[in-house]
Amino acid sequence: MSKILLKDALACEPGRISRQCILIEDGRISKIAPEINSPADEVIDCHELLALPGMIDAHVHFRQPGMEQKANIHSESRAAVLGGVTSFMEMPNTLPATTTMDLVRQKQDIAAHESPANYAFYLGAGTDNLEEIKKVDVTSVPAVKVYMGSTTGNLLLDDEHHLYQVFKNSPLMICAHCEDNALINKATKLAKETYGDDIPFSMHPIIRGRDCCLRSAKLAVNTALDTDAHLHIMHLSTREETALLDYFSKVPLKERQITAEACISHLFFSEADYERKKGFLKCNPSVKTEADRRALIKGIKSGAITTVGTDHAPHELKVKTGTYLNTASGMPSVQFALQALIELWLRREITLEELIAVSSKNPAELYQIKDRGALKEGYFADIALVNLYKPCMVGKDNIASLCGWSPFEGFRFSSSIVHTIVSGNLVVKNGRLTENGCGRALYFERG
Repeated sequence: MSKILLKDALACEPGRISRQCILIEDGRISKIAPEINSPADEVIDCHELLALPGMIDAHVHFRQPGMEQKANIHSESRAAVLGGVTSFMEMPNTLPATTTMDLVRQKQDIAAHESPANYAFYLGAGTDNLEEIKKVDVTSVPAVKVYMGSTTGNLLLDDEHHLYQVFKNSPLMICAHCEDNALINKATKLAKETYGDDIPFSMHPIIRGRDCCLRSAKLAVNTALDTDAHLHIMHLSTREETALLDYFSKVPLKERQITAEACISHLFFSEADYERKKGFLKCNPSVKTEADRRALIKGIKSGAITTVGTDHAPHELKVKTGTYLNTASGMPSVQFALQALIELWLRREITLEELIAVSSKNPAELYQIKDRGALKEGYFADIALVNLYKPCMVGKDNIASLCGWSPFEGFRFSSSIVHTIVSGNLVVKNGRLTENGCGRALYFERG
């Protein structure tokens, strides 16, 4: 492993931002100081660059195994590091669904050889794997994922008895997808009666509306409170859910029982974008109003929303360009997530401190990831180096996801990700992959 010296970077350390040199040895940050003259295998002039802790994306779908026509761990982890995402946690709704530790280990083995990013894989909760959940390896699995709304495979858990048992018996945090299927089915039926086969995409936030999210979120919160489970509600999309979670935001993160995530799609887009993007904006939960988007931003500021992920969910073009009912839900966003957050900072919607908190510091603290999530001596060197003065236009030529499209296509970001360092490996140099080693399995420091 090479020794790397970052010279004169604008370093975002915990509690301060200053001009610093950063020395990286044996995969970790060994020294941060205004001047470092130690010899190194690679010296990078960072005078024009902002050094951020790499983004920890705790919510991705890389589709392997079973759906490799859409994406795979090899392709999507490369898209991740090109965007300054240094660690990912991948969801269990693959084929087969990841409902046993053996299946988790199979994914870990693939990532160990294929992924330049650090990695971990969720265990999915079904109706028949409670014993697997009870014996989950708490040091290698980030959380147990519960789908309370429709999903791929056999992971739907909308029976309250089974839901209660999973919440009561899980030794890990529960990460929940909260949508109410009965309300969705009722709204879909009404839309079919009204529009036939020509349902406009603008109906998506009505069919999968705020009531279906809020009803399910309340059920999850009440079940967590009844069972003393630690609950993390994923991809909030409404102002009502944010208000519900605000009640818990006064408790320090390490002691908080109920936490929440927002995703890039809901922070960056609104229902006004359906007319232009149509099926490319279709995701679950749906992108809703500008007022909801602003409420999510406010939730970051209040602490009601503790982490930001992507729900990166690539689909091949042919299943994103049909009619509403035939168009798959989900969008790829891991490659441009950090730039999108930077854009929100440059627009003064969030502060740089809030950006770092939701993208790296809080995920590391919430999931108890050892020695990651900050630029700090002794921590693993997971670093994104960003040029704030070099714009980046998203187009077919720079989209790395296997699906070949992005909801950001045609958008001009104000910043560019120049270099990415993962566990001390320079995996992206001057915007290009280097193939310098693989990432490491994330280790969760739990009792």
